[in-house]
Amino acid sequence: MSTPSPSPTTQTQVVSISLESALDCAARQLQSGLLSVTELDSSVKEKVSKFNASTCGYEETYTAELDRLTASLSASAHTIESKARALLLRADALAKSISPSIDVSVDLRAQAKALTTELLRLHKQTDVDAQELRRIAVLADRRLRTGRDFEEMTERRFESSPWEVDQIGGSIVVLLSDVYSAIRELETKSEGRQEDKEWVAPTSFERVTTKYWVSDEHLYEVLLSSVQDLPLLVYGKKGGRILNQKEVRSTDSSLANGALWTSFVTSISSVYFDSNDMSMYSERLKRSEGAQLFRIRWYGSKPRGEKNVFLELKTHHEKWIGDKSVKERCAIQEKDVSQLLDFKSGVWDEARAYAMVQKANPSEDEKSMQKLAILLLKMRATIVKFKLTACVRTKYTRVALQSSSSNACRLTFDRDLMVINERGAAPSSSNSWCLEDHDTLSQHDIVKIPYNVYEVKIAGEDGKPNFVTELEDSRAIVEAKKFSKFLSGASLFNAGKVETLPWWSDEEAFAPLYNGPSYPATATAQDLVITPSLIQCSRDENASTLSGSSRDSIERPLVQHSRDYLQRQLNGSYTSVDDSDTLDSSVKRSIMNQSLPTTTMTTTSVSNTGQSGKKRRGNLVSMRRRSASMILKEDRISSKSKPIASKQRLRVEPKSHFANERTFIQWISAALLFITFSQLLYILGSSNPAIQGQTAIAGTWMIAMSLFIAVYALVIYYRRVYLMQNGKPYGYADFFGPGLLTFAVISGVALILAFSGEFRFGTTSTLIPVSGQCMKRSLSGVPVMELQPSGALVDEKEGLLLVPSLDHIVAFEAALPLEGKNDQQAHIVATVPGANMEALEQVGNYIYALSEGTDKKSEIIALEWIDSSLDGVFGGATSRRLQESHRWEISLQGVEGMALVPEGQLGEGSAAKLLVAGLLMEPTTKGLVEVLSIDAFDQDSFDFTQTKLDNTSKVNKKLVAKGLKDEKVGSMQFFEGRLYVLFDNERVVRVFDPKTGLIVQELMLPIAEAGAEHEWEGMRLQRINNGTSSGLRGAIESRVVLHLALDSPAQIWSLSLQQEEGRWIMPQCAGV
Repeated sequence: MSTPSPSPTTQTQVVSISLESALDCAARQLQSGLLSVTELDSSVKEKVSKFNASTCGYEETYTAELDRLTASLSASAHTIESKARALLLRADALAKSISPSIDVSVDLRAQAKALTTELLRLHKQTDVDAQELRRIAVLADRRLRTGRDFEEMTERRFESSPWEVDQIGGSIVVLLSDVYSAIRELETKSEGRQEDKEWVAPTSFERVTTKYWVSDEHLYEVLLSSVQDLPLLVYGKKGGRILNQKEVRSTDSSLANGALWTSFVTSISSVYFDSNDMSMYSERLKRSEGAQLFRIRWYGSKPRGEKNVFLELKTHHEKWIGDKSVKERCAIQEKDVSQLLDFKSGVWDEARAYAMVQKANPSEDEKSMQKLAILLLKMRATIVKFKLTACVRTKYTRVALQSSSSNACRLTFDRDLMVINERGAAPSSSNSWCLEDHDTLSQHDIVKIPYNVYEVKIAGEDGKPNFVTELEDSRAIVEAKKFSKFLSGASLFNAGKVETLPWWSDEEAFAPLYNGPSYPATATAQDLVITPSLIQCSRDENASTLSGSSRDSIERPLVQHSRDYLQRQLNGSYTSVDDSDTLDSSVKRSIMNQSLPTTTMTTTSVSNTGQSGKKRRGNLVSMRRRSASMILKEDRISSKSKPIASKQRLRVEPKSHFANERTFIQWISAALLFITFSQLLYILGSSNPAIQGQTAIAGTWMIAMSLFIAVYALVIYYRRVYLMQNGKPYGYADFFGPGLLTFAVISGVALILAFSGEFRFGTTSTLIPVSGQCMKRSLSGVPVMELQPSGALVDEKEGLLLVPSLDHIVAFEAALPLEGKNDQQAHIVATVPGANMEALEQVGNYIYALSEGTDKKSEIIALEWIDSSLDGVFGGATSRRLQESHRWEISLQGVEGMALVPEGQLGEGSAAKLLVAGLLMEPTTKGLVEVLSIDAFDQDSFDFTQTKLDNTSKVNKKLVAKGLKDEKVGSMQFFEGRLYVLFDNERVVRVFDPKTGLIVQELMLPIAEAGAEHEWEGMRLQRINNGTSSGLRGAIESRVVLHLALDSPAQIWSLSLQQEEGRWIMPQCAGV
């Protein structure tokens, strides 16, 4: 059964009030500089300065309190150990009795459980007292500032018993393990069974392994609960017993100085291999089918020469395969490892592999030797295939618990788990296949994992023991699903190469390792040392430990941080590392900003007394740091932006991929359906010219939808492949796609019905006269049959809208006429014999008319206003007429539009230019084709003494007519910084920024009459001020009127435009 944790309300035994009172007194004396007669006399005799003499009293008080507590805790520890020894002797005696009673075993278990509770309570009391003494020591150093380091003195005392809990706790764990073994022997004997055989490691068996994290605070709680059901496992021991009678009775035995951690643990080192691109890491993290892991393991100190190392190849299999994941193991001599890892070591065959395994396994039979040889060849092939090199080393001390008579359950407890970067430096010897114990490494290449790892390994289908469930319920252990030492080390040291980090990298205790830890602003340089400079290992293969100073430098403050985190998580108050608002505000400074002094750690030896009683001196594995100012590598810090693997991995079978492919095909089928819809729309449009424009737009939209669906389907397909390959359990639902597909299908069907059935969107909308918005000009006063409007010009000075028509120019009232004034007669203001005027433009005091010639020549005609003797028109005003002044011949033929662009508008420093658009005949493979040409004439080049005019430049017609099927220009105008070009056959007005050449808007033209959609030949924009002010600043209200001239049938329209976000909007009466 699990032992409950000690009460969290344990009170300190430190006499804090007395110590703080003495500290206040010493601080006041130090500040005043006054001493008592006795203190002064003592300082003179002992030649002590007044400064130090004032603190001697406090130091004596503090030391006395520390000695008192040490004696008290030592006495309590000695009492518990004595009780454990006595209980073991009693249990051993009862187990040897002829007819033991089952009631006796119940009593013994109750006493053992009571001792467990006492030990845990003592550990809690020790921890509470130590924290209080640390607080007072820090306070004394801060207030006295005498150079006497009370904190350092206190920490030195804490390295020895009883403050070092391992020294007493480890011994009692060994004693209680034997007590429970004796109890189990007693129970077995009372039931008539025999269990007294030596444990031998099995060659192979299946296990289900569950891993847990355990903080140091709960270490002994977990160990003591475990030994109640399973004994400590020691090779060569029978019956699960560790100590003999002599060792139990003797105080100078292997139980001294924490026997558990010095004599009965196994030091395990493993070197894991991976390729340069970390392919094995990636596959193991994804837990892909067939993912492999290769490592070389040894126990104790690193073997050399003819001593064996163990090669292990792990292969992961998914459940749907039908095979179970396997771990294959083969031993070879250490001197042969370099040859195995050499990519250029020649041809490997079964004979060569056989000879190598035979040297390391001489006692194996022929059949086993052949299997080992085949396995070695398999490992060699894996090494060559992936070009494996040493990547990361793990090192830890392991306590194992298992029955000597059964492999049904095995518990292991891995402590002081270190990961070492094998690629941090090259081995000192060219013959070495990995780092040697004496090789030099940077400190950031050695990292201590913040937790102890507790593994429960169950053989077959048996469930986990009850006490493990009780430990989970008591929150002493936290399950760490699929936690891997290799994945931890590989991701820490190769963050720049791996694509995804393991799920625990986001846990609060591991976040400082991956992202760079933060510490309080008061942290000293020594506090920031989080990795060891020296790792001390025993030469004996069954022992390994860290020196006290080394372990302390490793565990402070990172392990305390992880301990606090794990306790918060167990108590249900876990906070993600991302929730920075909940963190202590003092925890802000990154360790990368610290400058650490070089630390020299002296060689210490650990004397351990084993069963033989011989002293063993530890050798040193020196992993010295190169630069004490660095803690974390740049690639370690860069891991902040890496994606993190899911904690719950999804198992993916082949049928999942097939289903994904079928879904993709269904999406493509939908895209093909949309292409079919678009073709139907194109066919409908070609058979009905009245709706050809609308069906073309709808068909193009349907094609665009089909392309979008196809691309979307491809993205979704590869996204789900990625999710399955990475074992993501979420992200497969598609909430957007079905809605998109449904909308697209409904809209497609609606479009087909609208254009092919009774539910057509109606006939084409035409212009509707609306007062103040859409006004159709009256043509009374002019011969309509002879009228063919081809342009428009507003003469602001004369207040007239001028419209050219063949050899006439017709004048209308400018602006937007009211309903009552629209019936005024039009007036012919000019007749130019032999001209075919297409466009008008005002240049200074002249009106330039663009005339299309019949002999492939065109002309620009200058007209000017003169007074006329005719009766007044337009309200009785004096009549004026336009009279020809001069003509210039230009080479451009088929002219249609003309616009004057002021200087500087076509670019910085550009001259004022008159743009003329026309059509040229160019030969192509299909014969002569009309192409657009826009000639530019400098305004200064119009010489009234000349009759011919040459263009000075050309406008890029590809830029102007980009994307249009018909390039013919009907009219042009420069208005308020924009160049407007009317393409009559496309029924569109393009608005250009002349400085950048960009199209800022395309304005669709209305339909004046069915069948005349492409007859708009003239346009002119006019801004009209209403003469009224509005707003706080009295701005004059204005509006813009678009005058349009229809060629056939002759019509003149004036439309009031609206402006939204810099774009012109046609009035609703325009029907567009």
